[in-house]
Amino acid sequence: MLEKVLAGVCDTYDVKKIKEFIEKCLNEINFKVTKSKILLKPNLLSSKTPEKAVTTHPIFVQAISEIFLDLSCSVSIGDSPGYESTEKVLMQSGIMSIVKSHNLKIRSFDRRIIKYIKGISPYSKFTLGEDPDDYDFIINIPKLKSHSMMGLTLGVKNMFGFIPSFEKAKWHLKAGKDRMLFASVLIDIYNVVKPSLTILDGISGMDGDGPSNGRVNNFGIMLTCKSSFELDYVIEKLIGPSGPMPISDMALKHNLIKKYSACCVYPFSNDIDVCKKCFVDFKFPKTINTDWRLPVFIKTTLSKIFIKRPKINKNRCRNCQICLNVCPVKAISNSGITPNINYKKCISCYCCQEMCPESAITIL
Repeated sequence: MLEKVLAGVCDTYDVKKIKEFIEKCLNEINFKVTKSKILLKPNLLSSKTPEKAVTTHPIFVQAISEIFLDLSCSVSIGDSPGYESTEKVLMQSGIMSIVKSHNLKIRSFDRRIIKYIKGISPYSKFTLGEDPDDYDFIINIPKLKSHSMMGLTLGVKNMFGFIPSFEKAKWHLKAGKDRMLFASVLIDIYNVVKPSLTILDGISGMDGDGPSNGRVNNFGIMLTCKSSFELDYVIEKLIGPSGPMPISDMALKHNLIKKYSACCVYPFSNDIDVCKKCFVDFKFPKTINTDWRLPVFIKTTLSKIFIKRPKINKNRCRNCQICLNVCPVKAISNSGITPNINYKKCISCYCCQEMCPESAITIL
């Protein structure tokens, strides 16, 4: 069944406008809940303030929370940030005030829940930080951002947050050398969690070398769909013209996306060009299309030519050593004043660049 992707334009974080859009979407797709146990899964990558566009905006979370609370639901919220506590990121992102004022329950995603799936990746066992089966509905609330490793981080990628922080590096180590393999892992994690609905915060977002140190861009768009596969593919079609990102590319190969699902966009403006205008100056990461579809042995042979590398800006680095801790292959060492990257070990997963709080690591 082809899931309808609903899009609406909105240039400000106005609770009333966001709620009106989402409520229309729920009616359009016949999404009915009442007195249900709800888990909200925003993007809580790191402790940045809302204007940095790294995390899902607190007003967006507020609007969604109020919709389900008005339906007499029990609402929880959680994620597993890259290296910080869930509470710290909630506080810095401005969402904690919504949690307290609306009496939401915090889930830190620090449990060890073992799930098995016969999916599309070579792996069948996944350790989650929270049990999806504890909830009637999981509401996926990603932030629209570019991603140096995967091109874009949208609905499917947001479910990687179900992997507890201590497990994330293991997956980069297992599958991070091959983006298509890593895409298959992300798809399997998504299918283990099985979110009921995805509501994308694209009012403000990030392009360039995201997902944390790129350029803030006010896209002015929101999208909703029951399937993140369909929603992500529609976003890629609206942005154009680079072709499907690794996740959508893999999903297409395994018939998880209808080939022409982009035609299913249903903007409430009744004009798809209005949505396309939101992305007229979108900038992809420098890593776009450099090595995604090359066989591993070719990438290894031509790595010095093809693959973009992270580089530490010594003038910006304050030697916090977060990059040392998040590198899955331990390619970064402490050389005194600033860390040093061993490029013979580096797998170009860009975790260091993603997690650097000082924007001191760039992709060259």
